Amino acid sequence: MDYQQLSQEFLRALRGARSQTAFSRRLGYSTNVAYGWESGRRAPNTSEVLRAAARIRLDVAGAFERFFHPRPPPELSDYEATSPAYVAAVLRAMRGTNSMQSIADRVGLSRPAVSRILSGKTEVRLPLFFQLVDSMTRRLLDLMSDFVDVSQLPAAGEEWQRIEAVRHPASQNPLSDAVSRFLELDEYAAQAGHIPGWIAERMGISQEDEERTLQDLELAGIIRWDGSHWRLEKQRSIDTTRNPELGRRMLEYWTERSRARIASAGDGRFSYLVFGCDDATLTAINDLRLRFYREMRALVAAAPTASRVMVATVHLYPLDVGTGDTNT
Repeated sequence: MDYQQLSQEFLRALRGARSQTAFSRRLGYSTNVAYGWESGRRAPNTSEVLRAAARIRLDVAGAFERFFHPRPPPELSDYEATSPAYVAAVLRAMRGTNSMQSIADRVGLSRPAVSRILSGKTEVRLPLFFQLVDSMTRRLLDLMSDFVDVSQLPAAGEEWQRIEAVRHPASQNPLSDAVSRFLELDEYAAQAGHIPGWIAERMGISQEDEERTLQDLELAGIIRWDGSHWRLEKQRSIDTTRNPELGRRMLEYWTERSRARIASAGDGRFSYLVFGCDDATLTAINDLRLRFYREMRALVAAAPTASRVMVATVHLYPLDVGTGDTNT
């Protein structure tokens, strides 16, 4: 993805119908900064862009709260949502447990440079911010879509259509997310050609379900046939926060698969704990759950290769229903 071009188009979309001069004045500048931003002559710091978004009455904090759904990292509330410190805190939250070096390798920077950005000592310009978000979360366009109509950005339009296409088969067939993961495996790529039933055998589904799911993925433009193998056009995380019903259906499906695996004493790591605690401890436990989930996603995004396909389900729910809300 061309992050420089994407940032220029994003800034143009953010301006909307206003002239560059009027937009620059609206932001409090005496010069036509909008022209420099959109032409690529000058890349603004990310905090400048967030201030611009706030000046045209976009909900900057709300956009990041939705990105980190269901609860943003507590650290974000310590800073103004348009400040350089807030930008650094956002990136630290996205980093999870990824090492500085792994992030540096992915974005083409030195480790000290990444460290300065994440600590807030160096402000990050918008193109690099976009690249960092994309490399650490694979959800850049979801974040951008809270500010502008991403489908109208030429640099993102095709990729956005693909992301939306991923969501559609998932809503109709929960196997689509899992089957596509098998196409990422090194073992699959090493085969002389696609073997019908290979995915079905490993996943414990019928060959008919495998073939139907591959057809759904092909129709959605998510995979293509290269003459010997099915190839992913590009793998992205499925963000279901904008479609809670889809999220519930997916969770129900994979929870049922977990139940069946436990019942058959199959391979896997399963744990549970029934406990009593006070509200403060429950809040700390829930924060730990959310932090674990974010860091797990960051580790998956950073994995250099794929040799296994796994499922992780994380649940926390009250048994004393009717006496309170865990806010989970």
